[in-house]
Amino acid sequence: MSDEVVLFDLPSKGGHAWSLNPLKTRLFLNIKGIPYKTQWVEYPDLKPTFQKFGIPPNTSGPYEYTSPTVLLPSGEYVMDSRPIANKLESLHPTPSLHLDSPYLARMEEFLPKAVNAVRPVFMPLVPKVFLNTPSAEYFTKSREKSVGKSLDEYAQGKEQAFEDVKPFVKELGGWFAENSEGPFLLGKEVSYADVMVLGWLRMLDRLGVVDRIFEAEGGGKLKEAYEAAGKWFERETY
Repeated sequence: MSDEVVLFDLPSKGGHAWSLNPLKTRLFLNIKGIPYKTQWVEYPDLKPTFQKFGIPPNTSGPYEYTSPTVLLPSGEYVMDSRPIANKLESLHPTPSLHLDSPYLARMEEFLPKAVNAVRPVFMPLVPKVFLNTPSAEYFTKSREKSVGKSLDEYAQGKEQAFEDVKPFVKELGGWFAENSEGPFLLGKEVSYADVMVLGWLRMLDRLGVVDRIFEAEGGGKLKEAYEAAGKWFERETY
């Protein structure tokens, strides 16, 4: 059996990674230097593909099968970014991504609120900018059902969304300013709490809207961390 991890990720028109949760796993693998290869799976193919592999469905959350999922060299499948991080950290403890950092619990509670605040910005853009036809149709149908309106109608709230996210950016920027050594939350060492923010920023960057985050109060600190992480974004197409 190969010693590579297989990362099941969602493809884009440009052939690069784009989705927030798979980006976190990809960053994790890149930072640790773990050998891996990518298998791209369109949205509507996730369920039949993973069922074929015998992977049990999620017992929580809105979707039975999600990306990221990884196949470990041992033959074990692990689904969702945090369980994957836990497993990979146990198998590859160095360099540590500090899953015991007090910032991580705070980030896991806080960041989804920031992401949700700008949902009217990114959700309507995803099928237009990123997705191939099968995934675009699937994504649009499922997300319109979840928000109760067309994505074009939902996008009309984007300017208010940029206002709504400002307090979250300000608070996040304050967290990144707490360690004077910077640019990351723990100083010069990157942690999984950073990875969560970096994945979010990367998605917004790919959509061409991240500057609105960086321009907000506190956004400068997020920009510093994002730019410092540049080398870990270099591998996102394979």
